[in-house]
Amino acid sequence: FALLILSLISAAWALFTVRVEMKGVKPRVERGETLMTIFTVRHKSLLPVSAVRLRLSVPSAFQPFQEISVSAPPFAGKVYRHRIVCPHRGSFEAGVTRVFASDLFGLVTLSRKSGMRLLRVEVTPRVPQDTPMALKAGDIGPEFLSRSDEDTASPSDVRKWQEGDVLKKVHWKLTMRRRELMVRTFEESSRPDTLIVPDLSEIQALPDQALTIEDCVCEACLSQARAQLNEGYPVRMPLLSSRPGEPSGQFPQDVPMFAEALMRAQFDSPYPYEQVLVQMLRRTTRTGGCVLVTPRLTTRVADMALKLSRTGVRVRLLWVTDSRNDQSLEMIERLKMENVEARAVDPWEAAA
Repeated sequence: FALLILSLISAAWALFTVRVEMKGVKPRVERGETLMTIFTVRHKSLLPVSAVRLRLSVPSAFQPFQEISVSAPPFAGKVYRHRIVCPHRGSFEAGVTRVFASDLFGLVTLSRKSGMRLLRVEVTPRVPQDTPMALKAGDIGPEFLSRSDEDTASPSDVRKWQEGDVLKKVHWKLTMRRRELMVRTFEESSRPDTLIVPDLSEIQALPDQALTIEDCVCEACLSQARAQLNEGYPVRMPLLSSRPGEPSGQFPQDVPMFAEALMRAQFDSPYPYEQVLVQMLRRTTRTGGCVLVTPRLTTRVADMALKLSRTGVRVRLLWVTDSRNDQSLEMIERLKMENVEARAVDPWEAAA
């Protein structure tokens, strides 16, 4: 009984006098990077105690807690270094959430909240290198004849009818007044936009697998955005989740803004991806290229990619999967034959 009382006093003394300081937590890192944290631990217990355990909140949605054991002599602070890996994108809290103290014999273990303010750590997607799509009006055949290099929202002048003009450009009031066909002319449009459309539907997989696939989808979108912006093409990225948004940019300096949006993107879209692509069909007037990124390559998704391509938009489809079944591979080959750049992206290779 005396030993138990002594154990209780030693554990309680150590627990309520222990002080922990943490340094070295960067507020923003890239996925896969390691945070080197520095802990200073001290306590004032004169009775012998076992190692003090610290429970850490770490930047990981799959394993949000880690525990480390530290051994410090009384009244003398001891410094420890601990590496924290950031395996998935997102916004997390990091720091010591709880402190445990045990007596030397392991008979009593007590714990309490650390009282430490947790620090916010934002883990952004990585930006792999990828090749840009060259967007040029009229570069893939007769489909582009219905698409105009002019900005129909910005009329600039009128002129007489010429062979090859379309009726929708005729200025009918002026034609009636002058009794000859007159057509509107328009300012030349800016460089064609690139529309990058990620599939933000919920991923049906084990938690760690789902997070890895989500990371790959976001990083594929970000790499495409950077490649297009570096070539001078404006980029729009509709994020149709439960909280929709649409970041857009024109310059390479806008890449961090896309990284921020993708870091916070939630895979909880209320719309099937096929329905999202139907909405994109209505936005092809000023679109030169469309990048589709999805972990589900279904027949309907492939058909929507073909419909987009037939409107004159250059289409690239990235299928995030490690599957290599014959039906899907045949679908990719069919898309390639129809001028769609289609390829598979292995999420496990991207996560390495």
